[in-house]
Amino acid sequence: MQRRTLLGGLAGIAVGAARSSSAQTTSQLTTLDPNNREHLGLLQKKLIYSADDRPLIWWMRGKKYGSINGEITPLWTLNVLLFKAITHNDDGSFDARSMEIVYKTDVETDALLRSWRNPYNGEVYEEVPLIMGPLTRRFTSHGPVSQTALPGADIKRSGTLGPAEIAGDDVWLWSDSSVLVDRGDRGMFRANDLSTYHGKVSDVLNPNIQSAPATMTVHIIQSWHPWMNMGAQEGTLVTRIAGTKCFSVDDIHPRIRGLLREHHPSIAEDFVARLAGPPERFDR
Repeated sequence: MQRRTLLGGLAGIAVGAARSSSAQTTSQLTTLDPNNREHLGLLQKKLIYSADDRPLIWWMRGKKYGSINGEITPLWTLNVLLFKAITHNDDGSFDARSMEIVYKTDVETDALLRSWRNPYNGEVYEEVPLIMGPLTRRFTSHGPVSQTALPGADIKRSGTLGPAEIAGDDVWLWSDSSVLVDRGDRGMFRANDLSTYHGKVSDVLNPNIQSAPATMTVHIIQSWHPWMNMGAQEGTLVTRIAGTKCFSVDDIHPRIRGLLREHHPSIAEDFVARLAGPPERFDR
C-alpha cells in the first residue's frame, strides 16, 4: 500500500473511516503494558490522535500565571483550540498536521482581551488571537520527531513519550516537550510542556474504537515572553490548562466555540480545509 499524501488524505477523509491495519493490530492485544514501547505508541495514537485518518480537535481552558519568588499572579485566561489531521505511514509512524488558535480572555470577566496591562511593569500591549501553524510533525512509538521549522522564528522542539500509569480501567499517559524559540533581535524564550492524557484501557484495546475518548491536562513552565519586557527580573510563566478531544466544532466548549465562530468563521465552517493551507507566521 502506498503512503497517502496529506492533501489526498484530507480530501477523502470521512470521520467514521477506519484503517483495517489498525484494527488488526489492536485486536491482538488483551492487556496494556506501560513499560512496552509499542504499547506506549498505541496509547499515543488512540488517546492523543487516532488510529485512522480522521480530523480531530482538542479544546482546553485554563490560566496563565506569573511567578516571582514563589508568588503567583493570574495574568489571563487561555482558550485554546488544537486542530489536527492524521496521515498514517507504511512504517508504522504517522504525520499530524496541526494548527493552534489561542484566545486570551480577562481573568475576571472572561471578555476577549483587546489589550493587556502587565502588572509587573505597567506596560499595555495590544492583544489579538494567535494562530500557530498549520505545520506537520511526524510521530513514532518513541514520541514526536524533533521540530526545527516555524515560520517567523527558529525553533528547537524535542519531546518524550511516557511513562504511563494504569489503575484498573484508567490509564494516564505522559507526553512532554521542551521548546526553545528564537526570534532573533526580538529575543528568545524557553518552555517546557508537561502533558497528561487520560482515558480508558478498554477503549484503547477496543478494535472498533479508532480514537478513544480522552481528556488532557497540561502544565507549562516557561521563561518570560520577550514582548513582556521583563528585563533582568527573575521569574517564570506557569500555565495550568485542561480540556478534551472531540471531532466536531459543535462539541467544542461553548465559550471557545463562540470565540471561534465570531473571529474565525471560515475555520469554524471548515477547519479541515484550513489545515491543508499554508502556515501563519509566528509573531509573538
